[in-house]
Amino acid sequence: MDVLEQLLSLSNIMLCLAIVALVWVHRKGMEILFSSLLKRDLKKYKIWREFFVPLGPIGTGMLLMLIPGVPVPEMFTSSSITKMVFGVGLGLISGLVFRMVKKLLMDKMGKEDKPSAYIE
Repeated sequence: MDVLEQLLSLSNIMLCLAIVALVWVHRKGMEILFSSLLKRDLKKYKIWREFFVPLGPIGTGMLLMLIPGVPVPEMFTSSSITKMVFGVGLGLISGLVFRMVKKLLMDKMGKEDKPSAYIE
């Protein structure tokens, strides 16, 4: 199995989708918490939109690799640092993988996909 096949395996695609879902839950939770407790809309703050939201998938992917039993290609199993680097890579491509899977599913159902900047 070559490197590209390992990176595009079903388990890695599922990990990317899990990262997208975890980031969405975390982001929505933070936005609801701040709006209800502090009466502030995080979406209006540039640091939230341009720093914390883009870093969410990277940090989530990195932390996901610390969980024992998460499938990692054999070239990244030498240490926890290499696993975390792999998680950062998965976090970076998770948005792209989500959009590709969503497009495939929409095409299969015969529906038109509306483009969006991020998951609402």
